[in-house]
Amino acid sequence: MRIGHNYRRMLSGRLTKVSATLLQIACLGVLSGMGLRANAQILTQEDVQRKIEVFEAASLQAKTPNMPAIQAGQIWSHLGMLYEDAGRYGQSERAFKHAIELLTMAPVSNPDLATAIDNLGTLYMETGNVKEAEHGESKALRIREESHLEAELPKSWYHLATLYLREHHSAKAEELAERATSALLADRNATPEDKIGSLLVLGSAFRQNSKYPEAIERLQSAYLMAKETYGSDTLPAGFSAFVLGYTYWKSGDFSSASELMQRGTEIMGKEPGWKHPGYLILMEHYAQFLRDEHRKDMARAIEKQVKSMRAQLNSNPTDAPGIKTTAFF
Repeated sequence: MRIGHNYRRMLSGRLTKVSATLLQIACLGVLSGMGLRANAQILTQEDVQRKIEVFEAASLQAKTPNMPAIQAGQIWSHLGMLYEDAGRYGQSERAFKHAIELLTMAPVSNPDLATAIDNLGTLYMETGNVKEAEHGESKALRIREESHLEAELPKSWYHLATLYLREHHSAKAEELAERATSALLADRNATPEDKIGSLLVLGSAFRQNSKYPEAIERLQSAYLMAKETYGSDTLPAGFSAFVLGYTYWKSGDFSSASELMQRGTEIMGKEPGWKHPGYLILMEHYAQFLRDEHRKDMARAIEKQVKSMRAQLNSNPTDAPGIKTTAFF
């Protein structure tokens, strides 16, 4: 919703960041497969490919001195996001690095530079490069703080919280996620995906800290918001349902967990072209839940399915073999 991802695109001609998935953002990984937009649209793979072609054509002209460095950097930064949405992670990294190089040329636009660095940091988070992810996200936060970009600070808090959640630094994740969620929910201009993603991160941080009532309250809000914004049968709703169900399970409420986890896996499983490592990890969690419920036949069937899908993925390696896990478990 990486959630995961971080789960921020181009609106009114302005280039802004969309999380590549509610699964891997970070959330950023939640928030590869799910291109979310601030206007509550979910992009298909065909949509993403068409936009890549448009921005690749634009990038051929995005060279100084023919174009101001800021404008060229915005084009390359947006192309990096599109490559990320398409799972073309090597190309995404190169595009972001080129964007940052352009955006450091005078006159520097600190908002655009911080966004590009932030984007690269979330990409590193998705692909498991934790050291570089923390370096990038922290640098983006410093630029925003020093430039008094108050409206951009919640994004940095949210993205860093996602990273710390992934690494099970639960106290840090909870502190930053609380700050981010409070600010984003109060901001009428904040995107639905950022609001949902921050709630998912905060709820998951509470769960890691064994604060189950607080966790369930935030995750229920995220699930309701995802259904109202994107629809009850969409990936954001499916992922949010699964995370909420998982938390009920860990709290000891198997009855509430069962329907939500089943619902979440069914929604995500119906999405064509969305069988990536993050989904398989969710299915493995679901199989373990079924074993805990003594439904061993169903668990074995899912484990067999996961094994077959993993073999298929291994025979068709992606551009980012470093993706290891989602942020929320």
